[in-house]
Amino acid sequence: MEKVHYPNLNFLRGLTALIVVIHHTEQLKSTKGYPNIWHHEAVQLIGKLGVDVFFVLSGFLITSLLFIEQKLVKKIPVKKFLMRRVLRIWPVYFLVFLIAFFITPFIHQLQVGPPFVSSRPQLILNIILYLLFLPHIQAYLIGPVVYCAQSWSIGVEEYFYLCWPFVVNKFKTRGIVYFIVSFMLIYLAICGGAVYLLDHGYCTRPLYQKIAVFIIYGLKFDCLLIGALFAIINNNIKNQQSVFISWWFQLLLYFTEIILIYTAVELKGFYWELHAIIYGFIILNMVRKETSIVNFEYPIFNFLGKISYGIYMYHVLIANLCIIAVYKFKVPVLLYPLTFGVTILVSVLSYKYFEGFFLKKKLSYAIIKTG
Repeated sequence: MEKVHYPNLNFLRGLTALIVVIHHTEQLKSTKGYPNIWHHEAVQLIGKLGVDVFFVLSGFLITSLLFIEQKLVKKIPVKKFLMRRVLRIWPVYFLVFLIAFFITPFIHQLQVGPPFVSSRPQLILNIILYLLFLPHIQAYLIGPVVYCAQSWSIGVEEYFYLCWPFVVNKFKTRGIVYFIVSFMLIYLAICGGAVYLLDHGYCTRPLYQKIAVFIIYGLKFDCLLIGALFAIINNNIKNQQSVFISWWFQLLLYFTEIILIYTAVELKGFYWELHAIIYGFIILNMVRKETSIVNFEYPIFNFLGKISYGIYMYHVLIANLCIIAVYKFKVPVLLYPLTFGVTILVSVLSYKYFEGFFLKKKLSYAIIKTG
């Protein structure tokens, strides 16, 4: 079985997951009335942008791997692709769902206030939406269910996975580019219309406002497709002298992203696409070891990348447990070492003893080996 490895991306996965941990830890401290830096716009932004990094990464990797499979077997076996996604994503998704819906609501000490909601008031509807992999719709229309609200991004990705292999099978490379550009233009036009309606007071009913906000912020197919577009660009850049992989262009990318995060520029809700394009260029350069100005190909970073899904899915509950512990014993200075340490430990155990069982089965549906 051919093995495919893209350098530095495991580091990017692990780093992004830990950034999301910081985002939600500060949010939880804020909801519980403890000293926090949640009011800083950059802290609120980094968690959202961290998820965007995951989206761009997913679009890039899935598209790159589908192209490799297509080259090997001519036509992508969609059933095998979907089974691999099921075995990788569903076990942890449903474990976190069960904990958040049927265990934590009955433990008084674990209750968290707004913006989080309990799953109980509209239990049946919430369960149906989660079972249909629509947690992103549930979060915007009803409210984020504490301890599994982070699953909203999984819902977006699941529907991308369901559709994308058929697109790659159907079109040649140029046709895929046309598809991505057409989708982006239509989607951005719809977002522009939603922004206009909100700004001019046409969405007066709460439901209409929620739908408009969901269209602008909650779909995220654009970030996944931007990642897919950069997978195509990566396959077609042959000239090592290209300006897009020059050292000064890479420095400009990192500097620009830091400034944009620190200033928290929002651009009427269209800043997601700007950041996604920057992430696409960063990924494009990171996977090229011979020209990348950074190198994080070390075992510790690779392992953090492998367990990043667990970090992302388990961290909210663990962060709240750690907050309760450190403030009870009056040692808040230990909050982040404890939160990071326990989250990583739980993710390691999950990867080895829970996810590992399904990952072994996943190999039977693999055409190429990734790592």
